[in-house]
Amino acid sequence: MSENKYYFCDELNNVLSCFHDKIMSCCSGQSCPTYIRGYKGEKIKWDFFWKKKEEAFSLLNDDNIDYSPCKGCYFLRERKINDVISPKFKFINISNWTHCNCGCVYCARIPSSKGKIDTKPRRSEYYDMLPFLKQLYQQELLDRKELFVNIQGGDISVLKEFEPVVRECLKQGAREFYILSNNIKYQPIIKELIEADKTTFVTSLDCGNRDLYRKLKRVDKFNDSVENLKKYVSGNHPERVVVKYIVIRNFNDNTESITEFINLMSDIGIRNVDFMLDNKYINDTNMGTIPSPPSYYKDLYLHFKNLCEEKNLKLLVWDKLRDLINNQMLKE
Repeated sequence: MSENKYYFCDELNNVLSCFHDKIMSCCSGQSCPTYIRGYKGEKIKWDFFWKKKEEAFSLLNDDNIDYSPCKGCYFLRERKINDVISPKFKFINISNWTHCNCGCVYCARIPSSKGKIDTKPRRSEYYDMLPFLKQLYQQELLDRKELFVNIQGGDISVLKEFEPVVRECLKQGAREFYILSNNIKYQPIIKELIEADKTTFVTSLDCGNRDLYRKLKRVDKFNDSVENLKKYVSGNHPERVVVKYIVIRNFNDNTESITEFINLMSDIGIRNVDFMLDNKYINDTNMGTIPSPPSYYKDLYLHFKNLCEEKNLKLLVWDKLRDLINNQMLKE
């Protein structure tokens, strides 16, 4: 009889993901333990979170894995002797709103936002993050020395409590931020974090000209976004800015568009670019079967990669997409 194997997950142990409709253990795109659904601001209890985490870990062995929502997740690994379940989270994902000041045709939040474009800053229509965050600190659920804060939405520029949330995390000693924005509105606090070497700022431009931007984003803000990028990369730590190119079929899925984008990034001083595909090819759990990318996407990736090498830009690729590229696209 084979020995019963035990498994461990660093995401389950360390990550708290605060979405608009649920608060859960990670954002892997897989099923995973959920702490609260439909949260409306009620007081939380440390024991409740701890119990849910312990219950989830108790299923991570060969005898019980079939009953675990984590079954089949790529984050699972065999448990080591020195793995310890921690009562504190070291990574918090803040994404508790859906309103945005643009309407990207590929946005995963369209079912929640109904594609509406909002420009006036307001609070989340689901729950306020600041009082919830303060509760987490008061109940010692967040690691004060090692906390990594990931903020995305919606867009931060129309979330009224964005800066207060960042300030609270800084006050409590947060070590590092990852902030995702469409970059339509300049945010002085982001520049402050970049200068302090405390954030990775990520935006998705997806093209190199105004007309295509308007078709992809459904707003005419290309020039604003480019000017804001120039401000963020001026001064200290320009390497802290990352610009994505998300390939969207029938929009920017051609070598001409990629060339224009890379040339623009080089001209304005961007050092890091991120190659990405439409989420439906990688991580869309709402689809019964995730489709394979078109075969010509291989040529687009290689063109993008070669241009990055020519322009001395650092090419970033998400781990899950890198696996798809290496194991499927480049082998076809």
